[in-house]
Amino acid sequence: MACKCKPGSRQLDHQLNVFVLRAFLENTDCSDSSTNGCSTSGSNHEILSPPEISTFHVFDERQMKLAHDKARMLSRHPLEDLVETLSLWRRTVEPSLVDYIARIALWKHPEGKGLNLPPAYQTVPHRYFDTHSLSLGVRGTAQEGEGGEGYSYLDPEFNLSWWREDPGLALHHHNWHIYYPYTEPVRDRQGELFAYMHEQMLARYDFERLAVGMARVCSFGPGWSWGKPLKEGYNPRMAGLSFRPSQLEIPESFRKEGCLIFTDLLNQHKEVLFYSVARGYLESPDGAKQDITMNKLGNTVEANMGSVNKMLYGNLHNNGHCVIAAMNDPDGRFGVDPGPMLFTETAPRDPSFFRWHKFCDAIFEAHRVNLKPYSEQDLRVSDITLASVSVETEQDGYETDSFYTFMVTRDFTVYTPQKSVIKKEVLNHVPFKYKLKIRNNNKKSAMVVFRVFLAPSSLEPLEQWRNMFVELDKFVETLEGESEMEVTRTDEESSVILPPEVTVQDILEGRTSQETRCGCGWPRNLLIPRGSPCSMEAVLFVLATDWSEDAVNPLEALPGSVSYCGKVNDLYPDKRPMGFPFDRNSTFTDIETLVKEVPNSCSAKVHIIHLNSVPQATEPTQSKDESNKGDVPEKTSFVLVN
Repeated sequence: MACKCKPGSRQLDHQLNVFVLRAFLENTDCSDSSTNGCSTSGSNHEILSPPEISTFHVFDERQMKLAHDKARMLSRHPLEDLVETLSLWRRTVEPSLVDYIARIALWKHPEGKGLNLPPAYQTVPHRYFDTHSLSLGVRGTAQEGEGGEGYSYLDPEFNLSWWREDPGLALHHHNWHIYYPYTEPVRDRQGELFAYMHEQMLARYDFERLAVGMARVCSFGPGWSWGKPLKEGYNPRMAGLSFRPSQLEIPESFRKEGCLIFTDLLNQHKEVLFYSVARGYLESPDGAKQDITMNKLGNTVEANMGSVNKMLYGNLHNNGHCVIAAMNDPDGRFGVDPGPMLFTETAPRDPSFFRWHKFCDAIFEAHRVNLKPYSEQDLRVSDITLASVSVETEQDGYETDSFYTFMVTRDFTVYTPQKSVIKKEVLNHVPFKYKLKIRNNNKKSAMVVFRVFLAPSSLEPLEQWRNMFVELDKFVETLEGESEMEVTRTDEESSVILPPEVTVQDILEGRTSQETRCGCGWPRNLLIPRGSPCSMEAVLFVLATDWSEDAVNPLEALPGSVSYCGKVNDLYPDKRPMGFPFDRNSTFTDIETLVKEVPNSCSAKVHIIHLNSVPQATEPTQSKDESNKGDVPEKTSFVLVN
């Protein structure tokens, strides 16, 4: 079939978005939305054969190249033929593979710009929800004895199952790897962003662990506890995935891409990487020494096309995912399904994901500590004074300088292929805004970028605690000369969160966006860590720097989710190192000293208070489809948990 609708007017764009749904869902036709004008006609184009892949995952380089080759070929066909081909493939090919190719092909297609694609948790729900939840269709909250989320309350890691298994977290990680595939030419600062995005995932995970009284996550990798059994077990109870008992040991070898790989090879690659970091250079295939940068090191650890020397430094990151996923059946002799570490959607559910990435981050940290520490001169901006920062909620009755979080049941509409609704308890927060008081003492106006971070309060020295600062926002304001200004910024404007998602129902009803987006971004509901019922103390830190000096193009705005995902088809807009000023050590022993010596910075002691579940009578309302936001009830509907 061929859809006789081309992009142009808003009505035709709506028809095109509806038509493209056929690539993702069965039994979805243009007539579903009564678009009046999106008709189909016969087409005699040659149908491409699907790639011969049994169980697709992005950590298999051969599979990735096959999938991207097919996506590239499809993107050269008329859009109507592309959609029809993908629709036919869905009948016989693994749904997650078709979904992956569809997103790549439509992203590359000349008519794909501006298309609204549904979130993957709707189109391949078996990668985002356990079989228990999917089978019930109307109930997704884990309950003891029913196996909803694959945990026992005897397992201490259960305390954070709600966070690791949040569909938005899985979506963020999956979409990041779609937009930054390691088998395609690298994008601007891709290696640095790979390191920073995963470092931020670790910082946020550690934040949540401290909130429930658990220690920060420990590394698990070659030379870092890999000689001991992995104490964390995990049972995802998801289709196509196996469980891993606790106290399982890393095998001596595992099968990947039809070959048997000895695990000691990863240890060799680790040794060479640490050796190179210690000496400050990476060695290229011709023996030339290249000075280490975070971007080159990130490319090399991820083993993407920007790797300085893949033969020497190997495929450490991807192979680590594969060997942990294969611990139950390393050489495949028993035909046991892989563990969740094999798929980007399911990997963050597994506690071992964070232990493995803590190991990868140790390589990056070895480089960070070798960098020259920041001094007062490196952070100071003359004539700019940041007087204070405070936090206020959008509703009356809440205390200033406090964040409020709560658990709420959210409806997720999925297609299996029939439409069904899954109820799942997720974290959310009371909407808030920052208020910053700043003064420009210069006669000329100034473009200032505000860098906002949050970290748990601690007596640890800053050099030991700097990687606990999670980025909350980054935004630009213009200050008039010789003036004071109060800047207000809401949580909904954050530069780290995913823009409001466009669901299947939104597309069918015409509630779409004109923005070009990659689907990557931190879940809006997880922006603020959960905190504690008794109040968790944290520090809010803001540094204001000169955007005319820091920006690649000062005249361009910072788009949503840019901090963790970069800018679509463009350079990363901030020339500063990602995570600045916490990307390396500084000469300051603590935040208080930093603020005292750098006038263009400020901090505030804040509290994160976790409220109990929202009572049914005042539960946040949702739109016709699963809203990420919802109205937050008045404070009187909450009761503090003792």
